[in-house]
Amino acid sequence: MRIALLTHRHSRKGAVVASALAARGIGPALIVCEQPQIAPATARLRALILERGARALTDKLLSRLGASSRAEPPQSSASGSMLDAAGWAEQHAIALLDLPDLISAASLDRLRSEAIDLMIHAGAGILRAPLLGIPRLGVLNAHMGVLPRYRGMNVAEWAAWEKGPLGATLHWIDPGIDTGRIIRIVPVARQGISTIAALRKAVDEAQTAALADLVAQMVASDQAPSVEPQRREDGRQYFTMHPQIARLLEQRLAQSA
Repeated sequence: MRIALLTHRHSRKGAVVASALAARGIGPALIVCEQPQIAPATARLRALILERGARALTDKLLSRLGASSRAEPPQSSASGSMLDAAGWAEQHAIALLDLPDLISAASLDRLRSEAIDLMIHAGAGILRAPLLGIPRLGVLNAHMGVLPRYRGMNVAEWAAWEKGPLGATLHWIDPGIDTGRIIRIVPVARQGISTIAALRKAVDEAQTAALADLVAQMVASDQAPSVEPQRREDGRQYFTMHPQIARLLEQRLAQSA
């Protein structure tokens, strides 16, 4: 089975997913690196203020300082430097395909020429319908929330905040946001989780292991797994958690651990 990861050059997630596959004896044929589209700083700042108000910049800076103090050490290469998708591909002699985007006709034609059976979302951006039809089996994703209930951003945190089910979902990507056919729900126990960083680590490790196991099963059978369709009305779309709510969640997790 010819497998491609969709990511970008500096994505740690791309390296983590590739490593999980390699641990199960599966080597991707190709790592596709999309060029990130970054808006000018002034445009990003304006959008942030419009979304969250005048205190948005202060909140964002405080949030980043808190996140940096809690950050897990990055996965490293043999030389001790940070390992990203491009570095992993170089170490393991995997073909790396740099594309300016995943929507232009030229990029899509280039991907079609690779005769890919399965694509895995591993740090790329939002995927559009024309790309989704290229691989023979489809495009897999691991989502850090239980679908269809928790769609969108920071869903591990929102589930913990609402005392809802914690877990991840393996699903096929469709043109919606986290609305594709569900393959598997991966529950995560909340015992011992005392910080947001620990919460995200637990969910991410569970989803990565389950994704790699699923791909191993697909490679062995050369078949797509059974699925359960979603209805759009069965879930909600969540957005980035405000730093003030995140601080309250940190306190709640610390008290409940």
